Amino acid sequence: MRARMALMHCGAQCIIREVVLKEKPTQMLDVSSKGTVPVLVLPAENNNATGIAANSNATIKNSRTIDESIDIMHWAMSENQSRHLQNARNWLTIEALSVDEINSLISQNDFEFKDQLDKYKYSDRHPDHPQTYYLEQAMPFLEKLECALSHSPYLGGSQFRFPDAAILPFIRQFSMVNPKQFNALTLPKLQQWLAKGLESELFISVMHKIPQWTGEFDEDPIVFGKR
Repeated sequence: MRARMALMHCGAQCIIREVVLKEKPTQMLDVSSKGTVPVLVLPAENNNATGIAANSNATIKNSRTIDESIDIMHWAMSENQSRHLQNARNWLTIEALSVDEINSLISQNDFEFKDQLDKYKYSDRHPDHPQTYYLEQAMPFLEKLECALSHSPYLGGSQFRFPDAAILPFIRQFSMVNPKQFNALTLPKLQQWLAKGLESELFISVMHKIPQWTGEFDEDPIVFGKR
Protein backbone atom coordinates (compact mmCIF):
# COMPACT_ATOMS: atom_id res chain seq x y z
CA MET A 1 0.00 0.00 0.00
CA ARG A 2 2.77 2.47 0.80
CA ALA A 3 4.35 2.06 -2.63
CA ARG A 4 0.97 2.65 -4.26
CA MET A 5 0.36 5.74 -2.15
CA ALA A 6 3.70 7.23 -3.14
CA LEU A 7 3.15 6.50 -6.83
CA MET A 8 -0.33 7.99 -6.71
CA HIS A 9 0.61 11.08 -4.69
CA CYS A 10 3.67 11.89 -6.79
CA GLY A 11 1.92 11.30 -10.11
CA ALA A 12 3.94 8.31 -11.31
CA GLN A 13 1.73 6.44 -13.75
CA CYS A 14 2.41 2.77 -14.32
CA ILE A 15 0.76 -0.41 -15.50
CA ILE A 16 -0.42 -2.29 -12.43
CA ARG A 17 -0.94 -6.00 -12.09
CA GLU A 18 -2.30 -7.84 -9.08
CA VAL A 19 -0.25 -10.90 -8.15
CA VAL A 20 -1.47 -13.69 -5.90
CA LEU A 21 1.64 -14.92 -4.12
CA LYS A 22 0.41 -18.51 -4.06
CA GLU A 23 0.29 -18.39 -7.87
CA LYS A 24 3.31 -16.30 -8.87
CA PRO A 25 3.61 -15.84 -12.65
CA THR A 26 7.00 -16.80 -14.08
CA GLN A 27 7.20 -13.31 -15.63
CA MET A 28 7.25 -11.84 -12.13
CA LEU A 29 9.99 -14.22 -10.97
CA ASP A 30 12.01 -13.34 -14.07
CA VAL A 31 12.30 -9.73 -12.86
CA SER A 32 12.44 -10.39 -9.12
CA SER A 33 13.79 -13.64 -7.75
CA LYS A 34 12.62 -12.61 -4.26
CA GLY A 35 9.09 -13.46 -5.33
CA THR A 36 7.51 -10.76 -3.20
CA VAL A 37 5.44 -7.70 -3.99
CA PRO A 38 5.58 -4.88 -4.85
CA VAL A 39 7.87 -5.02 -7.86
CA LEU A 40 8.39 -1.93 -9.99
CA VAL A 41 9.89 -2.51 -13.44
CA LEU A 42 11.53 0.40 -15.24
CA PRO A 43 12.70 0.29 -18.86
CA ALA A 44 16.46 0.73 -19.14
CA GLU A 45 16.13 3.41 -21.80
CA ASN A 46 14.31 5.86 -19.53
CA ASN A 47 13.24 6.35 -15.93
CA ASN A 48 9.48 6.11 -16.31
CA ALA A 49 7.55 3.28 -14.74
CA THR A 50 5.88 0.86 -17.10
CA GLY A 51 4.45 -1.40 -14.49
CA ILE A 52 4.55 -3.18 -11.20
CA ALA A 53 5.09 -6.18 -13.44
CA ALA A 54 6.70 -6.18 -16.86
CA ASN A 55 4.57 -5.53 -19.93
CA SER A 56 6.70 -7.22 -22.59
CA ASN A 57 9.54 -9.67 -22.96
CA ALA A 58 11.75 -6.85 -24.22
CA THR A 59 11.00 -4.87 -21.08
CA ILE A 60 12.07 -7.82 -18.92
CA LYS A 61 15.41 -8.15 -20.70
CA ASN A 62 16.21 -4.43 -20.66
CA SER A 63 14.84 -3.26 -17.36
CA ARG A 64 15.70 -1.99 -13.94
CA THR A 65 13.76 -3.55 -11.08
CA ILE A 66 12.94 -2.04 -7.69
CA ASP A 67 11.50 -4.66 -5.36
CA GLU A 68 11.47 -2.95 -1.96
CA SER A 69 8.42 -0.83 -1.19
CA ILE A 70 10.41 1.87 0.63
CA ASP A 71 12.73 2.17 -2.39
CA ILE A 72 9.73 2.52 -4.71
CA MET A 73 8.54 5.39 -2.49
CA HIS A 74 11.92 7.11 -2.77
CA TRP A 75 11.92 6.58 -6.53
CA ALA A 76 8.46 8.12 -6.85
CA MET A 77 9.51 11.20 -4.89
CA SER A 78 13.05 11.72 -6.12
CA GLU A 79 14.00 9.83 -9.28
CA ASN A 80 10.79 9.71 -11.30
CA GLN A 81 11.32 12.29 -14.03
CA SER A 82 7.60 12.81 -14.62
CA ARG A 83 6.69 13.27 -10.96
CA HIS A 84 4.54 16.13 -9.72
CA LEU A 85 7.34 18.22 -8.21
CA GLN A 86 5.20 20.18 -5.78
CA ASN A 87 3.56 17.05 -4.39
CA ALA A 88 6.89 15.21 -4.13
CA ARG A 89 8.63 18.11 -2.39
CA ASN A 90 5.73 18.61 -0.01
CA TRP A 91 5.94 14.97 1.07
CA LEU A 92 9.59 15.45 1.98
CA THR A 93 8.88 18.50 4.16
CA ILE A 94 9.79 17.96 7.81
CA GLU A 95 7.93 19.98 10.46
CA ALA A 96 7.83 18.20 13.80
CA LEU A 97 10.45 15.45 13.82
CA SER A 98 14.02 15.63 12.56
CA VAL A 99 15.23 13.72 9.51
CA ASP A 100 17.16 11.37 11.77
CA GLU A 101 14.07 10.72 13.90
CA ILE A 102 11.96 10.01 10.81
CA ASN A 103 14.58 7.63 9.41
CA SER A 104 14.87 5.88 12.77
CA LEU A 105 11.11 5.35 13.00
CA ILE A 106 10.88 3.95 9.48
CA SER A 107 13.89 1.70 10.05
CA GLN A 108 12.43 0.36 13.30
CA ASN A 109 9.10 -0.16 11.54
CA ASP A 110 10.62 -2.05 8.64
CA PHE A 111 13.01 -4.31 10.52
CA GLU A 112 11.83 -4.69 14.11
CA PHE A 113 8.12 -3.93 14.17
CA LYS A 114 7.38 -5.82 10.95
CA ASP A 115 8.79 -8.99 12.52
CA GLN A 116 6.68 -8.40 15.65
CA LEU A 117 3.63 -7.78 13.49
CA ASP A 118 4.12 -11.05 11.61
CA LYS A 119 4.40 -13.01 14.85
CA TYR A 120 1.39 -11.26 16.37
CA LYS A 121 -0.67 -11.76 13.21
CA TYR A 122 0.36 -15.39 12.76
CA SER A 123 0.86 -16.35 16.40
CA ASP A 124 -0.32 -19.89 15.64
CA ARG A 125 2.88 -20.31 13.61
CA HIS A 126 4.96 -19.15 16.56
CA PRO A 127 3.65 -21.32 19.43
CA ASP A 128 6.62 -20.61 21.71
CA HIS A 129 4.65 -17.68 23.14
CA PRO A 130 0.98 -16.65 23.37
CA GLN A 131 -0.30 -13.87 21.11
CA THR A 132 -0.32 -11.42 24.03
CA TYR A 133 3.45 -11.82 24.28
CA TYR A 134 3.92 -10.54 20.73
CA LEU A 135 1.57 -7.65 21.46
CA GLU A 136 3.73 -6.72 24.45
CA GLN A 137 6.85 -6.92 22.28
CA ALA A 138 5.31 -4.45 19.82
CA MET A 139 4.08 -1.96 22.41
CA PRO A 140 7.32 0.08 22.74
CA PHE A 141 7.18 1.01 19.06
CA LEU A 142 3.47 1.83 19.22
CA GLU A 143 4.12 3.99 22.27
CA LYS A 144 6.96 5.73 20.46
CA LEU A 145 4.55 6.63 17.65
CA GLU A 146 2.01 7.80 20.22
CA CYS A 147 4.63 10.10 21.71
CA ALA A 148 5.62 11.46 18.29
CA LEU A 149 1.98 12.18 17.46
CA SER A 150 1.49 14.14 20.68
CA HIS A 151 3.29 17.05 19.00
CA SER A 152 1.43 17.08 15.68
CA PRO A 153 -1.52 15.28 14.06
CA TYR A 154 0.78 13.44 11.65
CA LEU A 155 4.32 12.12 11.76
CA GLY A 156 5.00 14.48 8.87
CA GLY A 157 3.68 17.45 10.84
CA SER A 158 0.48 19.26 9.95
CA GLN A 159 -0.18 17.07 6.89
CA PHE A 160 -0.08 13.39 5.92
CA ARG A 161 3.33 12.95 4.33
CA PHE A 162 6.02 10.41 3.48
CA PRO A 163 6.66 9.06 7.02
CA ASP A 164 2.93 8.58 7.58
CA ALA A 165 2.52 6.66 4.32
CA ALA A 166 5.63 4.58 5.07
CA ILE A 167 4.32 3.37 8.44
CA LEU A 168 0.51 3.48 8.28
CA PRO A 169 -0.05 0.23 6.30
CA PHE A 170 1.82 -1.75 8.97
CA ILE A 171 -0.17 -0.20 11.83
CA ARG A 172 -3.33 -0.91 9.83
CA GLN A 173 -2.37 -4.59 9.59
CA PHE A 174 -1.60 -4.68 13.29
CA SER A 175 -4.93 -3.13 14.22
CA MET A 176 -6.84 -5.63 12.06
CA VAL A 177 -5.49 -8.68 13.90
CA ASN A 178 -7.73 -7.92 16.88
CA PRO A 179 -9.56 -4.59 16.42
CA LYS A 180 -11.20 -4.61 19.85
CA GLN A 181 -7.87 -5.25 21.53
CA PHE A 182 -6.16 -2.52 19.50
CA ASN A 183 -8.89 0.04 20.21
CA ALA A 184 -8.68 -0.75 23.93
CA LEU A 185 -4.99 0.19 24.07
CA THR A 186 -4.14 3.55 25.63
CA LEU A 187 -2.95 5.01 22.35
CA PRO A 188 -5.52 7.71 21.48
CA LYS A 189 -3.23 9.78 19.23
CA LEU A 190 -2.13 6.74 17.26
CA GLN A 191 -5.69 5.45 16.90
CA GLN A 192 -6.89 8.84 15.69
CA TRP A 193 -3.95 9.09 13.25
CA LEU A 194 -4.76 5.66 11.85
CA ALA A 195 -8.44 6.46 11.43
CA LYS A 196 -7.70 9.73 9.60
CA GLY A 197 -5.20 8.02 7.35
CA LEU A 198 -7.61 5.24 6.40
CA GLU A 199 -10.32 7.80 5.65
CA SER A 200 -8.04 9.95 3.49
CA GLU A 201 -8.70 10.39 -0.21
CA LEU A 202 -5.21 9.13 -1.01
CA PHE A 203 -5.56 5.85 0.86
CA ILE A 204 -9.03 5.18 -0.51
CA SER A 205 -7.78 5.88 -4.06
CA VAL A 206 -5.24 3.04 -3.93
CA MET A 207 -7.54 0.45 -2.40
CA HIS A 208 -9.53 -0.43 -5.51
CA LYS A 209 -9.51 -4.16 -6.21
CA ILE A 210 -7.75 -5.29 -9.36
CA PRO A 211 -8.26 -8.62 -11.17
CA GLN A 212 -5.53 -11.22 -10.63
CA TRP A 213 -2.75 -11.19 -13.21
CA THR A 214 -1.81 -14.64 -14.46
CA GLY A 215 1.21 -13.64 -16.52
CA GLU A 216 -0.50 -12.85 -19.81
CA PHE A 217 0.48 -9.53 -21.38
CA ASP A 218 -2.93 -8.00 -21.87
CA GLU A 219 -3.68 -5.61 -24.69
CA ASP A 220 -5.64 -3.27 -22.42
CA PRO A 221 -3.63 -3.05 -19.17
CA ILE A 222 -4.83 -1.17 -16.12
CA VAL A 223 -3.00 2.13 -15.68
CA PHE A 224 -2.44 3.16 -12.07
CA GLY A 225 -1.66 6.67 -10.86
CA LYS A 226 -2.78 10.12 -11.84
CA ARG A 227 -1.48 13.01 -13.87
